[in-house]
Amino acid sequence: MKPKTRIEKGKRFEKQIAQAIMDAGFGLARREANSGAGFRKGDIASNLPFLIEAKNQKTIKIQEWVRQAKSQAQIGNYDPDKWALVFKNPESPDANPEMFITIDFYQFLELMKTAEQPKIKKPDREMKYKIERFVEYGRSLLKEFK
Repeated sequence: MKPKTRIEKGKRFEKQIAQAIMDAGFGLARREANSGAGFRKGDIASNLPFLIEAKNQKTIKIQEWVRQAKSQAQIGNYDPDKWALVFKNPESPDANPEMFITIDFYQFLELMKTAEQPKIKKPDREMKYKIERFVEYGRSLLKEFK
């Protein structure tokens, strides 16, 4: 593949990732022009708390790509532990690619902790007491108006 075509292939993949992030409801995302070359590192700029490195190559080189993502996270304005490597299955079609993500195992566990936390926490004893008093007061008011 010619270098220019290879670059365009990478850009298309980065745009697909940015669009998928937006479609999932995580706010604005865009491919980072000249990523890695300037002050801003990572291939995708988004609201996600991870530096995102994107790879769309025929040969999968996970270790090399992870080193690059870690290095970019340490250099850029990101938490050095919060990097993500998104790569395309080379056997999947470009129109609807099968994509995978690699992150640090401990960051994965942190994500699982936040996913497991209840959305509405049970009220503590004091809050329960206040709610019960509020309900009793409401009932007494209703009796006065009857």
